[in-house]
Amino acid sequence: MKIIKASGDEAKFNERKIERSVMKAGAPKRLALDVAKNVKKKAHKGITTKEILNLTLKSLAKDKDIAARYDLKRAIMSLGPSGFPFEEFFSQVLRNHGYKATTNNYIRGKVVMQEVDIVARKNKVSMIETKYHNKKGIRTDTKVAMYTYARFLDIKSNPKYKFNEVWLVTNTRCTSQAKKYSKGVGLRVIGWSYPKNGNLQELIESKYLYPITIFKSISKPVKEKLFKAKIVLAKDLAEHSIKELSEKTGLDKKTLARILGDAKRICYNKE
Repeated sequence: MKIIKASGDEAKFNERKIERSVMKAGAPKRLALDVAKNVKKKAHKGITTKEILNLTLKSLAKDKDIAARYDLKRAIMSLGPSGFPFEEFFSQVLRNHGYKATTNNYIRGKVVMQEVDIVARKNKVSMIETKYHNKKGIRTDTKVAMYTYARFLDIKSNPKYKFNEVWLVTNTRCTSQAKKYSKGVGLRVIGWSYPKNGNLQELIESKYLYPITIFKSISKPVKEKLFKAKIVLAKDLAEHSIKELSEKTGLDKKTLARILGDAKRICYNKE
């Protein structure tokens, strides 16, 4: 049975893929099997990936925390509309993986001053360009990869930083040509489901580094106040007290108690 992806491309329906994704979100194997079978039963030729997502979430209606974790792609796309929250989010993901990471870096190149999204250090010094999309089906293309690499060539000899490598990080997929170009020049690409090991989902899910937008109940004004306080991870939210959060964000304690409870369940499976 063929399905239609957000890009418009066709793909084969994969029941096992649904099962694996639901298990990654924290579901026991029995529940994951039941969800995958239920989705397969209701699927039809030409069904879209969005419809499959909705069927899966409906099947997880009684398990709201698992459903929230499963809906990770939507949560990341809700960080926008600008790319700045994604930049901050990924820098915090890196810090949780043992990197030292700084954002909003202005670095003198051979020719011009460059603004670098993230500078990361862990054995090597890495220049990181983030490319954020808030709509499904948009792929990061060769132009972005070439632009990123050209900027790296301009600043790599800066004596203060001594860059060893360059990354391109995106919350969507890359075109095949962008991947080919990146491999050819040594540009490390991290995106949705790419590469097989160390992709964006894996970096997030392996340490429960979910964005605060994983909670659909968080309103835009609340989200913006949390972002302003540089709280973009549900895990960081869970590690604060209500008093600390109130002082940092100015939000009322009732609202904070609700979202703090949600964060602890999502990240630690506890109240």
